[in-house]
Amino acid sequence: MNGKNLGEKEGEGEREKVRSESILKQVKPPDLLSLLNALLGFSAILLVLDGAAAVEVAVVLILAAAVVDGLDGAVARRVESSEFGEYLDSLADLLSFGVAPAVVVCVLLAGSSLALCVCSAYLVSGMLRLARFNANFLEKDLREDLVKGDFKGFPITMSAVFLASFLLVSLEFDFPFHLSSPLLLGLTAVLSLLMPSRIKYKKMKEKRVLVPLVLIFFTLFLLFFSPLFALRSLFVYPAAALLVLTALYALSPLVLNASK
Repeated sequence: MNGKNLGEKEGEGEREKVRSESILKQVKPPDLLSLLNALLGFSAILLVLDGAAAVEVAVVLILAAAVVDGLDGAVARRVESSEFGEYLDSLADLLSFGVAPAVVVCVLLAGSSLALCVCSAYLVSGMLRLARFNANFLEKDLREDLVKGDFKGFPITMSAVFLASFLLVSLEFDFPFHLSSPLLLGLTAVLSLLMPSRIKYKKMKEKRVLVPLVLIFFTLFLLFFSPLFALRSLFVYPAAALLVLTALYALSPLVLNASK
C-alpha cells in the first residue's frame, strides 16, 4: 500500500468517526477555544447592532477573539486535534474575523451603498481565503507545506486586527468623520484584495515577535477594562502599536522582495 492510499484510508476513518460518534465526544480542548472565539465575535456583532456607542467594546472583543484564535492554534499543535476541529476553527474565524468586522464597518459608515458593497467584498474575500486554506489543508500531500510554509494571502485574523486597531485609534483620537470614513473604506477594500491574493506572508513563529505582540494585547485589554478612567484612556497607545505592526506586516512582502 502506497502513502497516498494510506492517507486516503486515514481520511475515510476520520470521516466515519465524525459520522458515528456523539458530537460532544468529538469536541477536543482546542475546539472549546474555537467556540469561545465564535462567541466573542457574535457578542461583538450584537453590541454594534445595539448602537454605535458600544463600538469600542465590540472592536476589543474582536481583538480578544484574535488572541483566543492564536491560543487555539498553539493548543492544537500540542494536543489531540481532528478534521472536525479544523472545520470548527474556520467557521469561528469566519464569524469573528469576517462577519463581525464587516458588520462593525458597515454600521459605522451608516450602511451606505458603497460601504455595503465594500463590506460584502471583505466578507466574500475572507470566505474564499478560508475555503482555499481548508481545501489545501485537507489534502495530505499539501498539509505539511501549509504548516511549515508561508501564508498565501493576507490572513483573515490579521485583517480583523488591522481594522479593529484602526477603529480604536480613530475613535479614541476622535478623527473627523470626513477623514476617517474614506480611510476605513479604503483599508477594508485593500484587505479584500489582499486576503484571497497569492502574495506570500511569513508566519510569525519567532519568540522575539510573538512575545512583544502578546504583551501589547495584554496591556490593551488591561487598560481598556481598567476601572480607573485615567488608566483606561491609555489603551489607545497599545492599539496604535498594533495598528503600526499590522501595517508593517501587510507591507512586509514588498520589503522582502525589494531586499532580494
